[in-house]
Amino acid sequence: MSYLWVLNVGLLVLWVAGGVDSHGRLMEPVCRSSAWRKGFNTPINYDDNQLYCGGFGVQYKQNDGKCGVCGDNWADPQPRDNEAGGTYGTGLIVANYTRGQDLTVEVNLTRNHLGYFEFSLCVNNDVTKIITQECLDEHLLEHADGSGTKAYIYADDPEWHKTTVKLPDDVVCTQCVLQWHYHTANSWGDCGNGTQALGCGNQEIFRGCADIGIY
Repeated sequence: MSYLWVLNVGLLVLWVAGGVDSHGRLMEPVCRSSAWRKGFNTPINYDDNQLYCGGFGVQYKQNDGKCGVCGDNWADPQPRDNEAGGTYGTGLIVANYTRGQDLTVEVNLTRNHLGYFEFSLCVNNDVTKIITQECLDEHLLEHADGSGTKAYIYADDPEWHKTTVKLPDDVVCTQCVLQWHYHTANSWGDCGNGTQALGCGNQEIFRGCADIGIY
């Protein structure tokens, strides 16, 4: 084992232990907490890049890994801030699309810590109804180029990240909820095979929900 390898690992552990946080927000279609940034008359959330399930410690040490579907602390009473009826869940439809179309989703990563994005769609048709993860899981959106569902984030990626997904051919709705799910890779953890590495084990999670129509 070389001295250089030990030094590099030591520096990496120190970096992780330093609590470097990743941050981001769903901007196209714009999520409930960020709609004000696009000129909509909605409540302002200056911390809209911190919809991270209450934080790493809260999510995993207090809530057994659970997270609100739109990034709120699971322990918060419903409606949580970013759910229907909550502070930012106003029911505003921020964009309309055509069924089956290719949709370019845009995320602003104010801090990049690797990992991947996924996007899910819940057909809700009731802006007063709180969605569930089970509803979102019915439509995990595929990339328009057929490359799967995960958009991987690399260290040299720009702050503004665009991903094109395909909307389902058979879905129309007066209100669907698009969920951005960001599984980061900025924590050191157990890989399950006897090794440990950055990106293994529990990771910081970010989410955002946008209300859209599909016709």
